[in-house]
Amino acid sequence: MHSGGRKHDCNFMHELLPLSWVRINGIRPVYRDIRLPFSRTRWITSADIPHDYSLPILHEDLARSYPDGYIFRGCTPIVESYFRAHKCWRLRTGAEAVLELQGAHLERKTIRSSLKRGNKQGFVEEIALNDITRQLLAQFRRETKHAHKPQLQHLFRHEPSHACRCFVFRAFSGKWLGAITLSPRGKLEVHTELMLRHRHAPGDIMESLVAGIFEILKGEGVREWSLGEVPFMMLMQSPEEPLTALEQLMVSLVSTCKHAYDFEGLYRFKNKFAPIWRPVTLCTSITPSPLMMMELALAMGFTDVLTHASLRLFTQSLIPA
Repeated sequence: MHSGGRKHDCNFMHELLPLSWVRINGIRPVYRDIRLPFSRTRWITSADIPHDYSLPILHEDLARSYPDGYIFRGCTPIVESYFRAHKCWRLRTGAEAVLELQGAHLERKTIRSSLKRGNKQGFVEEIALNDITRQLLAQFRRETKHAHKPQLQHLFRHEPSHACRCFVFRAFSGKWLGAITLSPRGKLEVHTELMLRHRHAPGDIMESLVAGIFEILKGEGVREWSLGEVPFMMLMQSPEEPLTALEQLMVSLVSTCKHAYDFEGLYRFKNKFAPIWRPVTLCTSITPSPLMMMELALAMGFTDVLTHASLRLFTQSLIPA
């Protein structure tokens, strides 16, 4: 039913999908969503989209599939601009760190020093994902620093799909020290899903893992690699457009929650590689509101993370110095 518009849609055919959405060799898209109870809309957390689905076709299919409204995050400026032009709203949420595989991201002095130290600890290799290695990855996640804490949900692919790839930094003893999973965002673009570090891993492991993956992807002709989004950070650094009232509310609330989610530390790590910082937005077919933001915070588990961190901070304050 879309064939009449295919030529008209060609300019949008290869536009990057939202974060954690992947292209597939299929006929119909597969949407994974969560119902928000009060706003009575659906948060599409991830999706598998056929290669021949352009933005106009995607917009048409979403409108038909979600007549009561939809929300999705991780939008690039072009995706956001298209949906805004077709009666959707946007909410700026942060920025993604993009590495151009033909760029000089590994040439910074600090990175080269990290690689010199990290490469003495082991090597990077790709792990084929199957039932056994997925179990190993799940076990490894339980050995990371924050494994005992509540985790954010639905913001990335916790369980790698068949389309994902997995890379590990393996010590010379054979032990995994770090792991990163990637999803295919386009024909020549990939996106980071999981980024995991063993709680006892020595320093510079993750820098070495990123560098090793960078060289592998570069050799394969991949064009760009997104290290993923750093939420909120870009909104706090004088954005070009003034913040909306809802964005201002979000920033003011987040500024009081730094003890719960270290987005500044995440920014510092990703910024080591001198990435291109590309704005990331949330798009919705219904008017965004504080109620919607509260529902999203509940659905993604941020309220659980905040409660856990606040209780821990309170308990520590009771311990005599």
